[in-house]
Amino acid sequence: MDYTKEFNQNLAYHFSELLDVALAKPQWVYISLSHKCTYNCQMCSVVKILKGYELEKKLIESSFDEISKWDWDSTVVITGGEPFLRKDIFEIISYGSKKGVKIELVSNGSLINEEMSEKIVNSGLSNIAISLDGATQSTHDFIRQKGAFEKAVNAIKKISEAKKRNNFGPQISIWTTIMKENVGELFDIISVAQDSGAECLVYHPVIAAQDDMQNTSSDAKFWIRADEIRVLKNQIDKIIDYREKNGLIAFLHDPYMWVSHFEGKLTKKDWKCNPFIFINIGPDGEVRSCGMPFGNIKNKSLGECLNTVEAVYARKIMKECLKPCLQTCWAHPDSDSLIGIVENYIGKIKHSGNKNELIDKGLKILGQYETRLNNV
Repeated sequence: MDYTKEFNQNLAYHFSELLDVALAKPQWVYISLSHKCTYNCQMCSVVKILKGYELEKKLIESSFDEISKWDWDSTVVITGGEPFLRKDIFEIISYGSKKGVKIELVSNGSLINEEMSEKIVNSGLSNIAISLDGATQSTHDFIRQKGAFEKAVNAIKKISEAKKRNNFGPQISIWTTIMKENVGELFDIISVAQDSGAECLVYHPVIAAQDDMQNTSSDAKFWIRADEIRVLKNQIDKIIDYREKNGLIAFLHDPYMWVSHFEGKLTKKDWKCNPFIFINIGPDGEVRSCGMPFGNIKNKSLGECLNTVEAVYARKIMKECLKPCLQTCWAHPDSDSLIGIVENYIGKIKHSGNKNELIDKGLKILGQYETRLNNV
């Protein structure tokens, strides 16, 4: 781990937000190839947005070219719709991987057979996430489509088997959307993850509307109601206990925030989005973070998109948002506090053999940001 690089990047996110200048590059770059999907899931409105658009391969490749030149720990997440509907998906992954770009992919698993599992394992992906929204066939299929549960579980198993045969491959993850339909099964999904060969399990709250992240209405169709909060708390208790003993589950924040989120009590003091952490390139080429687009890669580079007048306005709206969506791709708690950034850095280097040298490097980096502040 390059602690000095991590220190610099945390400072860059902190001061980017403070000065509203893109000193930092995005940690997460989602690329939505198209919104075509094999399913029409009840809690997802993506298939209804930007119909008919499909991101051109040359635009994807030019984005990889640019990201590969960033001296930054950025991760590209390929999503959709269903990414494996693209006939050239493995060419796309291969191009980015050969450029040294860290690439993850999110799929519903519906198209993954044994042959495709081999391709996935050998593709250069660092992580593949399969969506699983129930511990039982009846729950998952009700949310998504008949037969979806069996296909998702089989996809995970086939990728796991291919990974064992080849002795390498991407991390296999499960992404679970928390909603009232599955609130009583959240803990039981752990057993499905274990049995199928998944190596990581991530939970995130349901989104009321994909095209309006600040809409966290309690009237949303799949929202967990007041009479179900007790069930959610009980599930969280069991999930935390399991994680402490066995790992597997990845938390970016205190999972009890899910309770505050569904109760409508979550505030910016509890959860703060950093508007420089995440961007999404849509199938129309438009670059967005939360809400309005602020540039298009058909006529601008990603770097240029991050510095448009529209980007400044979009970040302003994000910082003023009073209804946190609790989606982990927008948060970066490690950069929220300047004191916290410094304390974290000191804590990591205090036992290093070259501690004094690392302290000097850290002070020099910090001094560069102080100079920027003085010149504002």
